[in-house]
Amino acid sequence: MSIGKVVKELRFEAPAGPCPNCNTQAVAGGSGHRLDGRLVYERGERSPEDQSDVPGAPEWIISSALLSDAFTLAAKAHGSARRPSDGRLFIEHVTEVAGLLQRLEFDEELVAVALLHDSVERGTLSESELRSEMGDSIAWLVMTLSEDPAIASFEERKAALRDQVAAAGGRAVTVFAADKLSDIAGLRRGIEASRQAVEMRMGTSAASIARHYRDSVGMIAAVRPGSAFLSALRRELSRLESAAPTGSVLS
Repeated sequence: MSIGKVVKELRFEAPAGPCPNCNTQAVAGGSGHRLDGRLVYERGERSPEDQSDVPGAPEWIISSALLSDAFTLAAKAHGSARRPSDGRLFIEHVTEVAGLLQRLEFDEELVAVALLHDSVERGTLSESELRSEMGDSIAWLVMTLSEDPAIASFEERKAALRDQVAAAGGRAVTVFAADKLSDIAGLRRGIEASRQAVEMRMGTSAASIARHYRDSVGMIAAVRPGSAFLSALRRELSRLESAAPTGSVLS
């Protein structure tokens, strides 16, 4: 499946909300419905009586024990916190990122990393709790995708993040790429609504954030030139530039 089709199927622009037909709660990255009408519970999947603790999760999460655990942990870590760029719930953002990977058939562990990638940096989860709940492999990747809060400068902090993700290799870069695809779209939506409000919420200029995103796409292209997300990332960057009000720049 092409990344363009994946983005379209995930309805990048569609807000989460209840389905008018069955009242299941839709989350970005999923519809809240059965994918194909079948109920198959193989090893590692959850039966209906075990699914009630994952409200609002799409079917591809509910049917997996690993992804259900990751989603539940992420939902607890983020609560009702919203992304400063566009005001959408963080749990919607991480589900969107995970959905991009899931639809391209990446393995469940990497999809779980996507669900949890902001839980320490932006949420209330500690590294030790993450490691205890999800194991060393997932925790290591999540922490690789988390910036160092001890670095005060926005530019230096983001540069250090790009460097550590690049050094970690393909799996980390893949999640980072899906995250940036969602982030760039989120910043564009925020700027279209109110650039000044975005900058106040994020504590830095939209131009600084846009530079980080351009540098991130450059890093992805250098480390993973065959990334399935590259063409979509470049299109979103172009759309972001077009969103800047007349007379202003994002460079």
